[in-house]
Amino acid sequence: MHLASQHNFQLQTVYEDEYLKVEIDEKQSFIYVEWYKHPSSDKFRQLFQKLAAITIDNKIEYWLSDARAIHYLEFSDQNWLLQTVAPLLKKSTLKKFARVTTKEGLALMDATRIYSGIEQQRDFEVKTKFELFISKEAALDWLYDGDYH
Repeated sequence: MHLASQHNFQLQTVYEDEYLKVEIDEKQSFIYVEWYKHPSSDKFRQLFQKLAAITIDNKIEYWLSDARAIHYLEFSDQNWLLQTVAPLLKKSTLKKFARVTTKEGLALMDATRIYSGIEQQRDFEVKTKFELFISKEAALDWLYDGDYH
């Protein structure tokens, strides 16, 4: 499914490499990240920092990540996300983050651990809601409460 053709998104590609493609719709404060292949730990961290910067700089409110190509997250990368990226959320306008994963990825529950860890951060109030999906359609329904056409 290509989002721009099926929905009212005016997507512009702002970054692309062999690992992922990043598109944003400034009017809808939306970012779409499609991972093409499983990155190394170093590459994952480098790219996620870039994604966080794009999100903050563009005042993104809704993030859809198609992470089906990421089979798992190393425990050290999970901790890195909690320690490094979670505090960035305080600076962001991000309201909702939807991650599309595989059924196998859902079973691993690594993202669930990260999301609950972020939501339990005592240092700051987290405004962002997180959810996991196995389809883009379900993720978009949740992001926009069914109102994205």
